[in-house]
Amino acid sequence: MTNGTGQDLRVLFVTQELNASSVNLAVAHTWTRELARRVESVHVLAGRVVDTDLPPNVYVHSLGRESSRPRGRRVYQFGATCVSLLASGRANAVFAHMVPAYALAIGPVARLARAPLVLWYTSHGKSSALIWADRIVNASVTASVESYPIPSKRAFLLGHGIDTQRFAPSRLPLSGAGSVLGMAGRLTPLKGFDTGIRALAMLRNNGYPEASLRIAGEPFYSDDHGYSRDLRRLAAELSIDHAVEFVGPVRGDSMARFYQSLSVFVNWRTQPSLDKTGLEAMACGIPVITNNSSYQHVMGKLAHNFLVGDTPSELARGIGRILGLHPNLRDATTSRLRKSVVDGHGADGLGGKLAEVFDSLRRGDRPNFPSVAESRSSL
Repeated sequence: MTNGTGQDLRVLFVTQELNASSVNLAVAHTWTRELARRVESVHVLAGRVVDTDLPPNVYVHSLGRESSRPRGRRVYQFGATCVSLLASGRANAVFAHMVPAYALAIGPVARLARAPLVLWYTSHGKSSALIWADRIVNASVTASVESYPIPSKRAFLLGHGIDTQRFAPSRLPLSGAGSVLGMAGRLTPLKGFDTGIRALAMLRNNGYPEASLRIAGEPFYSDDHGYSRDLRRLAAELSIDHAVEFVGPVRGDSMARFYQSLSVFVNWRTQPSLDKTGLEAMACGIPVITNNSSYQHVMGKLAHNFLVGDTPSELARGIGRILGLHPNLRDATTSRLRKSVVDGHGADGLGGKLAEVFDSLRRGDRPNFPSVAESRSSL
């Protein structure tokens, strides 16, 4: 544990999965490691636990999804573990990750134990569970003003927590011929994969005939499966199905290699939100083209080069502009973008910010970070 912030802090970290190689939640493993550097101990309560490598002051409690434990037993284990850790003082603060229902379930016990309860939430989804959770937690924390759908005075902006040691530029040159574009995430219309496919077709007809697109991700909800089929059908209709590769889900410990294989990463959304995929790509030294205005503050003065409109033609022109950059200018630009991610969205920095939030709440103080409400009023 580092000196100063986080002394005598024992955090109960509740998450869906603790898995260094998880497709969607590897970040929980990263954040556990960073928190452990700054606090006395971390107790992780996770629905599923596999593939962990954590410091000795981390104690892991699994609800047993990895062994198909019945739901009733998992619910009992959840409550029993929370009560035991908080009542005994082995945990004196609670960090609920992404699931408002966790905060609702733990809230009464945390209040009785006088343990500050903090919810991390980054999504555009404004559910009734989130509305109630926002009212009972001591604080919510999020990555950007667009990432928290309630204009709350108790929701604070901390930035993301990217593992910038794992997500780093490759020392190896890109292999193969042609320009390789990439997109990643759940296969849903929200992420605009169809726009990326249409932009690729335009690009191949306008100076980049060897360009290709790699899509990492998979459908999750039932509607997503229909969209996934539509994407394949669209690529065939545009006669570029041979140039579009559906990679499927990529493990968290392999995502850096996916980004490093690209010439340009495309981040596209129908609703602005600071996706970690774009930040991970920037940390890998890959230029990111996006219609997502949430990236404006990350890109700073470079934003006009990488922010585009919502249409396939605007995206294609933006990609062409990046592909046409002189290598020296490209390297200088991507270095500046990586530095912005490291400084504002690195896991190392987030670990310290979370410890500061808990310390402030334990003293009865307001965390010294801008709130979502303040930031929205200044827009």
